[in-house]
Order: sequence, then structure tokens, then C-alpha cells
Amino acid sequence: MSRRRVVVVALLGLALAGCQPNAGAPSAGAPGAETSSAGPSMTAAAVATPSSAEFAAIIQTAVEDRNGVVLDLPPAPRLPEGKTTAAYRAKRERDLPVVTEAKTRFKSFGFWYTSFSTTVTVESTESSGAEATVRFKELTEQYQASAANGPNNVPEEYSLPQIATFKASAQGWQLDSITPVGNNFGLPMTVVAH
Repeated sequence: MSRRRVVVVALLGLALAGCQPNAGAPSAGAPGAETSSAGPSMTAAAVATPSSAEFAAIIQTAVEDRNGVVLDLPPAPRLPEGKTTAAYRAKRERDLPVVTEAKTRFKSFGFWYTSFSTTVTVESTESSGAEATVRFKELTEQYQASAANGPNNVPEEYSLPQIATFKASAQGWQLDSITPVGNNFGLPMTVVAH
């Protein structure tokens, strides 16, 4: 189905929804409503698939939020909750203590991260119905300091291919997972693979 047809179908659906009595989002468990652990799901026709740049912006923010956890003074996450599924948020909550423990161990050896810069490059996107898969590469430079030598001006650098999955929902497309691809040996501290 072409993108133009999806937009026309979505607009027609919105127009027809205004003709229904008590129009609104279906409640969980309502007859005919599709549900998942992330809440009501939508068909692809109801929510237009984002462009590669829109997916990249969400992924960039999610990866920066993940990488910020290792800093000595982590910033607050910037990705709004409505842009992620409950499954994504639950995994993040499970990962935080693991990353915090690794960071504490790293600091006990006299080292800590002071800043980082991350670039996300989308390599491909595929969508099927209410799900989308985005293959991307993360290139991150991390700067650290040590108790013995202070700040280091030469960054550590890693490049990591990953797959992000998205699901369509009543709130729009939501990030459902980010998974490293291939050999998981030597993953950065911020990536907890399970």
C-alpha cells in the first residue's frame, strides 16, 4: 500500500470516527479492540509509518538516554514515555541496576565517564502492519577521567550495529526494543543484552 493511500485511509478513518456516537479510544478489553501489553494497538492504516528520519530521531534520543546513565552525573531521560512501549520501559528498568553496578565497579578502580557523543545512522527500515524494524549503527565516543590523571582528551570509541523495533499504538509509533546485532562480546557498559 502506498504512503499516499495510507494517509488517505487514515484521514477517512478520522473523519468517520467523528460520525460515531461517543467516539474515543477503545478501552482495554472492549469488543473488537486489539490489545497488547503496551495497551491498545492500531492498524498500520490508522497510523502513518514515520519516515526514516523520524525513526532515527527517536532512536538517537533513546540511545543518548541509555548512554547518559554511565556518566558520573547522569542527565534526566529526554525520550517521552509515550514514545516507548511498556515492554521497552520495563527492560530499561531492569537494565538500570546492572549499568549502575558496572559504573560503580568502574569508579572503584579510579575511572569514570565525563561525557559522550553519539551518532545514529539508519541503514534500513521495514514495516509490516503495525510493526516496523529499523536497522541502524551507533557510533559513540566516550570521554573519561581517572583519579590518577584527571580528564582524558582522547575518547574511547565503539561502533555497534543494532535493530530497533517499533509498534503502532493509539499514541503513534512507539519504540519497543533495541537489540545489538551479531557478536555480543565486548559490548559497551550501557548495553545489557538479554
